[in-house]
Amino acid sequence: MKRLFLLVVLIVAAAHQVDAQGYGQQKKSFRFAGDSVMRYEWTRDIPTPEGTENEDRYFVQARPRIELSLGPVELGVGGLFNYSNEDNELLPDGEPRLVIRDNFYSRDARFDLYYAKVKLGPVEAVGGRMIMPFFLTGMIWDEDLRPLGGGLSLDFDQTNGSVRFAVRGLYATQSHWFPDESVMYGGTAELGIKSGQNSQLVFSGSYLDFRDLDTLDPRIRRQNSRDRDGTFRYDYRVADVQLRLVSAGQVPFAFVVDYCWNTALSEDNKGLWAEVSMGQLASSRARLDYTYARIDRDATVAAFNADDFYWGTGYEAHRVDLGGATTPKSSIHAIASWQRFRDSYIPEEQGQWVQRYRIEWRYVY
Repeated sequence: MKRLFLLVVLIVAAAHQVDAQGYGQQKKSFRFAGDSVMRYEWTRDIPTPEGTENEDRYFVQARPRIELSLGPVELGVGGLFNYSNEDNELLPDGEPRLVIRDNFYSRDARFDLYYAKVKLGPVEAVGGRMIMPFFLTGMIWDEDLRPLGGGLSLDFDQTNGSVRFAVRGLYATQSHWFPDESVMYGGTAELGIKSGQNSQLVFSGSYLDFRDLDTLDPRIRRQNSRDRDGTFRYDYRVADVQLRLVSAGQVPFAFVVDYCWNTALSEDNKGLWAEVSMGQLASSRARLDYTYARIDRDATVAAFNADDFYWGTGYEAHRVDLGGATTPKSSIHAIASWQRFRDSYIPEEQGQWVQRYRIEWRYVY
C-alpha cells in the first residue's frame, strides 16, 4: 500500500511539473457522479444434494463519487454502500457459506474508488483503485470489481478521423472485495474504425496473467479446478479477443462477440460471450439486450468474472434484459436468465437449468 501511495504522489507531482512548464493551461472542474441500484431477485431450481431449492432476496447499492480535474490531473474518490436482506457470508441457519457466489459483501460500507490520473496528449497514467481500463466483457471481468495498482495508456484518438488506436498496460493486485493478495499483469490493444457516419467497428485483444491465486479467499475460488487441499490446479494466462460493432443511428444497435482461451491449458480452456442490444436509454425510451455465454471450467478465473449468473465458469447461459427509461437519469429493468452447469462433476446437474429473474431500478447521478 505504501508503494501504491508513492505511485499516486509521483503521478500528481509529475503532472504538475509538466503543467508548470507550459504544456497546458490550469483548468479546474469539480464533478459529482456515481450510480445506484435497487434489485429484487428470484433464483429457481438451484441444485442441492437433496434435489433443488429456491432463493429470493433484495439488494440496494449506492456508489457516489467526486472527481476533481486540475489541468491534466484528475483525482477521484468514491464510496460504496450495500444492503441486502440476505447475509451472503452465512447460510439461513447461521452456518458460514463454503462458496460465495457474489463479488460483493451484501452488507457493507467502504471506499469504492481512490485514484489519480494524468493525461498528457495521447499518454495517460493512472494509479490507485480504479475502474478497469480494459475493454472486457463479463466473461473475464466483473465491472463492479476495481483493480488496485497502476496503468499506462497510449491512445491515438482522432476526433474527426476514421481510425483510433490504443495500447494499454496494467498491474493490479487485491482486486477482489473479499480477501485477495493475487496479482494480475495485463496488456491490451484496440483498433477502432468508423464504418459509417454513425457507426464504429472496434477490434481488441487482451492478455491477462493471473498470479498468486492461492491467496484468494477459498470461498471465491468457485468452479475452477482445484486439488484436494483447495489450491488451484492450473495457471491462468488468458488471451481474449473481441469484435464490437456499435451504431448510433435512428435505431441504436450494438453487437459484441468475445472469445477467450487459457493459454496455460490445452483443454477445458475456452470461452465464448456474445451480446446484442437494440435501443439506447440515453436517447430512446427502451432498450433490449440478449447475452449468450458458454465458458469452460478453466477458461478464466471464476473469482473475477461477472456474478450475474449463479456460476462463474463451466456453464452455458442465456440472458434477456428489457429496460425502460423512467427519467433522463433512471431506468427500470426486467431481467431473466437461464444457466446450466455443463461442466459439473455431478451428471444430474449438467442438464439442470437454473432460472434467475430480476427487477432493477437504476439511477445515474
